[in-house]
Amino acid sequence: MIKLVKNELIKIFKRKSIYILLIISMITIIIYNYMNPDQNNVTLRMSTNDLNVSLLESGIKNTQNELQNLNGNIETLISQNESLEFAKLYNEFEKDSWQRYALNEERTGYGFANKSDLSYNQDITNNIKIIKEYELNPNTEVTEEQYNKAIKKYNDYLDVLHSDNWKEYTKYKINSLNEEKTSASEEDVKWLEIEIDINRLRLDNNIQYKDDIMNTYIEQYREESYYLQSNEELKEKDDFIKKQIKVTLGNISLIRYAIENNISQDISSETFNIIVENKIDARISFIRTFENFNLIIVIIAIYISCMIVTEETNKRTIKNLLTKPHKRSSILISKMIACLITVLISMVFICVSQYIVGGLIYGFDSYNLGYIGYNFNTENVFIMSVVQFILFEGLAKLPMYIIIILFCIFIGTINNNTSMSMILTLIIFILASTILAEWSKVESLATVSKYFITNNWDFSTYLFGNFSEIPGINLEFSIFIFIVYFSVLVISSIKIFNNKEINNK
Repeated sequence: MIKLVKNELIKIFKRKSIYILLIISMITIIIYNYMNPDQNNVTLRMSTNDLNVSLLESGIKNTQNELQNLNGNIETLISQNESLEFAKLYNEFEKDSWQRYALNEERTGYGFANKSDLSYNQDITNNIKIIKEYELNPNTEVTEEQYNKAIKKYNDYLDVLHSDNWKEYTKYKINSLNEEKTSASEEDVKWLEIEIDINRLRLDNNIQYKDDIMNTYIEQYREESYYLQSNEELKEKDDFIKKQIKVTLGNISLIRYAIENNISQDISSETFNIIVENKIDARISFIRTFENFNLIIVIIAIYISCMIVTEETNKRTIKNLLTKPHKRSSILISKMIACLITVLISMVFICVSQYIVGGLIYGFDSYNLGYIGYNFNTENVFIMSVVQFILFEGLAKLPMYIIIILFCIFIGTINNNTSMSMILTLIIFILASTILAEWSKVESLATVSKYFITNNWDFSTYLFGNFSEIPGINLEFSIFIFIVYFSVLVISSIKIFNNKEINNK
C-alpha cells in the first residue's frame, strides 16, 4: 500500500498543473492581503466633532418666532433648548479632551434596548431634560423637588467636568446611578447595574475617555451587555436567541479579559469579531486563513481527486497498473490516500504563505499575542499560540476535504468526463455553502437538510464547545452522519471500480 501511495503522489506532483494551482494560491493570498488591509472598515467610533452652537441658537430663535405666530409646539421648543444647553457645555472643552469623549457618550446614548424613554448612560442629558421641561412647559408634570434635584446634579456634573479629573467624574456617575437605583423599578435596576458595571470597569482599569482601542472595548462591552439583557426573557422561548446569547456571553468574557489585562490590540478571532470597525492585523488574518482561503483548498481537492481516476481511465494508462499484482480496492484506496496527502500539503502551503505574507504586510509583532478564545463548555477564556490554533482548525476541517475527495473519486468511477465531475462537485459545494446553509437555519427545512453531509462535514464549527446554527445538529450527530457518508462513498466507489471494464482501446 505504501508503495502504491508513493507512486500516486509521484504522478500527482509530476503534473505542472498542481504547481500552477499553488502559485495561483500564493498570488491570491498576496492580493487579498495587500488590496484589503482594512477588512473591518476602520472608522473613528468616538469622534469629537464640534456641536454647532450658532446653528442651534438660530434654530431656537426661529422656533420661538414660530411659536409666537402658531401658538406653538412646546415640545419642539424644549427639545431645541435641551440641545442648545448640551452643545454649549460640550463646546466649553477643547477638542480631543477627555470631557468631550465623556460627553460624546452622553450624546450617543444607549437607550435602544430599553422599553422606557430613559437612556441609562445619559445622566447629564436626562437632568437637562428635566430642567428645561420645568422651566419652559407651563403644564409640566415635573415637580419642584425633581427640578431642584436635577439642578443640583447638573451643577455637580459641571464641577467634576471642570475639575479636569476624569476619575472623579466617573466616580460621581457611579454614585448617581446607584442613587437612581433606589427609586427605580425592578426592570430599570438591571439596566442601571449594567452602566454601573461599565463605569467601574473603566475606573478599575484606568481607562481614560479618549479615542483608542480600550475605549472601543468599553463601547463594545456596553453593546453586548445591552443585547444580553434585552433578550434575557426570550432565551427559553427561542433556540436561535438562546444560541446568540451564548455567543454574546463569549464576547463579553473576551472583551472583559482584554480590558482587565490591558490588551491594546484587537483580539478578534475566527468566530468573534470583537471590534467590528477596526483594522485587522497579521494575527487576525492568519487565524482566519481557512475562512478566507477555504475555496482554494476545495478547488485543489476537487481537481486532484477528479483527475486521479478519470484521466488514467481515459488515457488507458490505468491498464498497466491493473496488470500488476494489486487488488483494485488497494489501488483505489491508495489514490484516496494520495489525494488526502496532497490536500494536506496544500493546506500547509497556504497557511505558511498567509503567515509570511500577513507578517510582511501587517507586521509580525501581532503574532506575539497568540489566539485568545472562549470555551463554551467551561465558559472560560483561554490562550494558545496561533500556530496551535490553526493546526486544530485544519484538523477539524479535514472531514470536509475527505468527503469532497471521496465524492469526486466516486463520480470518477462512474463517469469518465473529468470536466463534468469537477464542475458538478464545485457547484454542489458552492450551493451547499451558501443557499443551503442559510435555508437550513429555518427549523422546518432543517428537519430534512440536517441529514445532508454538507451541513455536517465542517467540524471546526464545534471547536472549543461551539455549536451549529442549524437546528437539530450537534457534534455527535455530525460524527454519525460523516461516518455514514464516508462508508457509503468508500464502499460504493470500490464496488464500482472493481466491476469497471477498462479497455485497451
